[in-house]
Amino acid sequence: MAKITVLGECMVELSPDGAAEDGAPRYRMGFAGDTFNTAVYLARLGDAVAYCTALGQGDPFSEGVLAAMRREGLDTRLVREAQNRLPGLYAIVLDDSGERRFHYWRERAPIRDLFSEHTADQLIEAAKASDLVYLSGVTLAVIGDIGRARLKDILAYVHSLGVAVALDFNYRPALWAGPEAARAALDGIVPACRYVSLSSEDSRPLYGREAAELAAEWAALGAEVVARDESHAVTVYRPEGPTVTPPPARVKALDTTGAGDSFNAAYLSARLAGMPVETAVARAHALAAAVVSCRGAIVPLASMPVLERG
Repeated sequence: MAKITVLGECMVELSPDGAAEDGAPRYRMGFAGDTFNTAVYLARLGDAVAYCTALGQGDPFSEGVLAAMRREGLDTRLVREAQNRLPGLYAIVLDDSGERRFHYWRERAPIRDLFSEHTADQLIEAAKASDLVYLSGVTLAVIGDIGRARLKDILAYVHSLGVAVALDFNYRPALWAGPEAARAALDGIVPACRYVSLSSEDSRPLYGREAAELAAEWAALGAEVVARDESHAVTVYRPEGPTVTPPPARVKALDTTGAGDSFNAAYLSARLAGMPVETAVARAHALAAAVVSCRGAIVPLASMPVLERG
């Protein structure tokens, strides 16, 4: 069992849930967010996970997020609570193939003020005691310039102590002033990373290059980079060379929300447990397939697959 600290934002999620009698869409409320989803799946796979985030205080939505964290077995000691603030909210709109678009309400979400000095000190202590610190490009986008500067220093420090850092690029253009700002922030974190997850969907707008090209370069510097393309085929680049894995069996997607987040959880959990790359990728595909077969980012416990053992 690995000890993992995850950084990011958990929001109120409105996901499609059929239609009312008048034909208007109905929505189901839940709680989700890219790194939160990964944290939940890591915990379900048996790892000890602490989630570092900021919420409001005393409102039913922030209390609902905290309750969801505790139900999933997440350590909430790194949650900062801010009075008179509400967590962010997003709604999912799906097309006929299950692909999704997101609509956000998060301008005053407390995550933007996460990195006070107190939070930074707590995070450093938690990270030093962890096997892995996990974050995403969305994490970097929503914590603002001051938060990014502090987090960059924290990750460089814990990396120097031998703590693994994992980054999912997860580029969301609407969260950034432009690709240059996002690229600068992400490039500042990559040198501290042992694991990187990158798709061509991320790399093309940011670098004008395919994920495989960047992955090969970063692997030569010591990172383990999971590169994905539109076929969902995965090649893992490491200093000793690339490992090409077969594309997964096709499944009918009901909702692709959380697919990449769950893939990252299963992959990292397997690698931290010492499983080979091929097994980690197979487990990751299996969990992602189960997730896209359900609505919403986090599937019911009953829908969790039994994963191949290393």
